[in-house]
Amino acid sequence: MTSVVITGKRYLTKPEEAEKFGPFERIYLAEGDSWMDASAWNQGSLPEFLVRAYNQQSRTRLIVNISTSGHTLTKIVDMMNDELVWWLNQGTYDALLFSAGGNDFIDAARDAPPGQGLLFDMRGRPLPANGYDCVNPAALKSLVDYLDINFAAIYRAVRESTKNADTPIYLNAYDTPQARDAPAIRNIAGPWLYTAYTKNGIDPSLWDQLTAGIFKDIARTITAWADGRSGVHVVPTAGLLTKAVPGSTGESKDWVNEIHPNKSGWKKQAAAWLPVLG
Repeated sequence: MTSVVITGKRYLTKPEEAEKFGPFERIYLAEGDSWMDASAWNQGSLPEFLVRAYNQQSRTRLIVNISTSGHTLTKIVDMMNDELVWWLNQGTYDALLFSAGGNDFIDAARDAPPGQGLLFDMRGRPLPANGYDCVNPAALKSLVDYLDINFAAIYRAVRESTKNADTPIYLNAYDTPQARDAPAIRNIAGPWLYTAYTKNGIDPSLWDQLTAGIFKDIARTITAWADGRSGVHVVPTAGLLTKAVPGSTGESKDWVNEIHPNKSGWKKQAAAWLPVLG
């Protein structure tokens, strides 16, 4: 017996590849973005390193992973009836491991034209006293309100499901990266914050404060999703990873690229999840 992570698609076509390692003490369903999805080349994921940690403890866990790199919370909700709800109806899980919200913040900063998203266009403006002053409060409120509505839909889907009405939900709170020109794949995936900051004319001297502020907003938003909702738990992952060296363009410290942990980073993240999951 051992612990295994398998993609949902693979589990549907080749369930024996996982079940031969059972029976399992617990079965988890993982949904979300690239912090849960292991499909990105040479990047790793939380489920992968959770399984490694469980195997070191001789525990038997099965993680069915339906996550997709790049997914926003909005996209997960849009596809919910085709995927998450379907899986919720297939079996009873001991927990839903959920990672979403980070991409929504990053996209709001990066994808909109300068000054029309989460960030002010700072070109031609005097240098503010604090980097976080580059965040548009109205845009932030609109984004958070929208994400709150979307998470409420996720929570409602789980609680209204026949087989998982009582299944606990564990939320990923991410960690604070270093804004830098370190993409996953050049001209294809990333950089993310670096692109957002440069297109909005934000001086590099402000980047640390700005990034810290944005990721505090992300953590506050995700933490608030647990307020008043039974069985929703936020895993305390902020502040665990050593930041990358400023200006570095590849793997550095606990980060494989600008916004994703490397092997040492994932080990730290998994260690935070283990006691919360029990």
